[in-house]
Amino acid sequence: MAEHEHVDSNDHCHESGIAGEPSYRCGGSELVRFSVTAPDDLLRRFDEQIARRGDVANRSEAVRDLIRTSIAKEQMRTPDEHVIGSLTMIYDHHTGDLTRRLDEVQHDYTDEIVSTMHVHLDHHNCLEILALKGRGERVYELADRLLGLRGVKHGELTCAATKQSLGL
Repeated sequence: MAEHEHVDSNDHCHESGIAGEPSYRCGGSELVRFSVTAPDDLLRRFDEQIARRGDVANRSEAVRDLIRTSIAKEQMRTPDEHVIGSLTMIYDHHTGDLTRRLDEVQHDYTDEIVSTMHVHLDHHNCLEILALKGRGERVYELADRLLGLRGVKHGELTCAATKQSLGL
């Protein structure tokens, strides 16, 4: 388990402390300080994005925003609803036996996969887009399994509609 430091904090923190020991008070929420390792070019690009947006005070707040967005997206999952959406993936097809594993997983979800499109981006990278429909639980499970495979560099599931939202 990674080492971390607990500090009392939230989005609008104020430094306080006794005898030179800083602490952070933010509405009573306890924050955990942790470190993240990232390639320097990725971190530079993230810092540039933060600066462009101008609405985020610092890197920590930007990371907290990403975490909140991820949690909100997870909470919007509708496992019992019929969903319609797309899964977009970019992956390096030279990574181990990734192509075989992608096919294996997709064959387990033939009822949910309506169509696929495969594009060769360059010698190593492929773009794959899957049109999906079915019970939310199965669609989200499929996306999780595919996006969790080693070699998948980027991916996103977008559920655009549910059976109920379309009035079906």
